[in-house]
Amino acid sequence: MNNPLKHTFIIGMMGSGKTKIAHLLSEKLDTPYIDTDQDLVSILNLNMEEVFDHFSEKKFRILESVYFIEHLKNNQHIYATGGGIILNKENRVAMKQYGRAILLTASTSTLFERLSNDKTNIRPLFNKNKNKKFLEDMWNDRQKYYRECADFIVETDKKSENQIANEIAELLQ
Repeated sequence: MNNPLKHTFIIGMMGSGKTKIAHLLSEKLDTPYIDTDQDLVSILNLNMEEVFDHFSEKKFRILESVYFIEHLKNNQHIYATGGGIILNKENRVAMKQYGRAILLTASTSTLFERLSNDKTNIRPLFNKNKNKKFLEDMWNDRQKYYRECADFIVETDKKSENQIANEIAELLQ
């Protein structure tokens, strides 16, 4: 990557592939990656469902933002962000200030299929609302923020993880 101070932010809806793509991109670009949700879960020693139950979504978003903005002061990283990180204006401003954001998009059907088949990750918001309309409504509420942050938009439907990571690596050159 050209600028050693620039971070790369992988943003998008839950199920868009942020964690997997950040990991692959990290390997391709020889840049460490951080999954903000996984880091917070580890720091708090709770799983994501317990975090939401214990703190509420609103308090979680505050913790997420404080962690995120403080962490940006560190060396260059690729960030797999939580799907809701764009809800906080300070986070959106920080992304523009400290790096480039890649928005991963997918159809509602693809997101629903990925989330329904994901037995590894705990997703409290989806688990309470397992339907496509919930995902459509969430996208409609958030898309303006995603697009405001995005320097690049990468459609992920019908692409392999390697294809997506290679596409992003080219965009970042």
